[in-house]
Amino acid sequence: MRIKALSNRDLLQILNEMKGALLINGIYDGVFLEILKAQEQRSGCESFLQPYSRKVIRSLQKHRPSPEDPVRLYASTTANLSQICYVAEIVNWEDKRTLSPERQHAVYQHLSRYQLKEVDLFRGKQEIGIKALNLITIRNLRKLGTLHSTSLLTKVSDHMPLKARTRAGGWSEVYDLGDVIELPSAKREELEADLASQVRDSAGLSDQALQDRLASAPRLPERVQVVSIGFRRNADVIVAVLRRAKGICGKCRMPAPFCRRSDGTPFLEVHHLVSLSHGGEDTVENAAALCPNCHREIHNGEPNNSD
Repeated sequence: MRIKALSNRDLLQILNEMKGALLINGIYDGVFLEILKAQEQRSGCESFLQPYSRKVIRSLQKHRPSPEDPVRLYASTTANLSQICYVAEIVNWEDKRTLSPERQHAVYQHLSRYQLKEVDLFRGKQEIGIKALNLITIRNLRKLGTLHSTSLLTKVSDHMPLKARTRAGGWSEVYDLGDVIELPSAKREELEADLASQVRDSAGLSDQALQDRLASAPRLPERVQVVSIGFRRNADVIVAVLRRAKGICGKCRMPAPFCRRSDGTPFLEVHHLVSLSHGGEDTVENAAALCPNCHREIHNGEPNNSD
């Protein structure tokens, strides 16, 4: 079956259908620590953020969030401007200039009790306080165990990755990544080694013991983020090695098993004789073109002496 590649128009439509989120850049870590403490004291407690700016956050003003329809918040801290450090749900947005006296009093009472660092900012006693027009109500603030680059986020304005920030302040309207960045992370090598160990253990079970374990096992696997270290390969080396091979596997000496759909060239994989992870050079001399079967055999197989 031929799989149709996504066009730019298809990708744009997918992005437009994604839910929006907000990144606030460079909040003091002490602000978040007060909120986390308040959440511990009062389960389900809502708290407040006041980004420094005279500008109104148009996306929240236009589509005002609510507890039933929250907007995901990503936040970096002043110490980690280029990383997503916290996530939360935005459940309300207000322009501080339009708050009723009753609402002002309610917010002030909360801040006085749970967020002392925000009181002067709310009352405009700080010089910067005059500029903090947006009052954002959040819930379920969580500090990420694994920090992620803000470049993972895509801007709503131009559908481009977010550039690294060099100064605190401001915000960006981005697309919601869902819970992806909140998943536990594991190195690919550790996952593969752990799976191989478990397979060896399972192989020692009787058929009945194996069936018993399968009967009680969860049907859906645990989701994790896979973290791995890669190498920026030299494209010239790849092309030179493939041209040298002329479509013939360097191990079994058979023609490539099929051709690439993209350009019709023989499908061979470039293998480093001394792996890059062990200090091998990314050179033509240290590489060979192999068919997928031989490539997998080199990495995983043993000689077959059954004949």
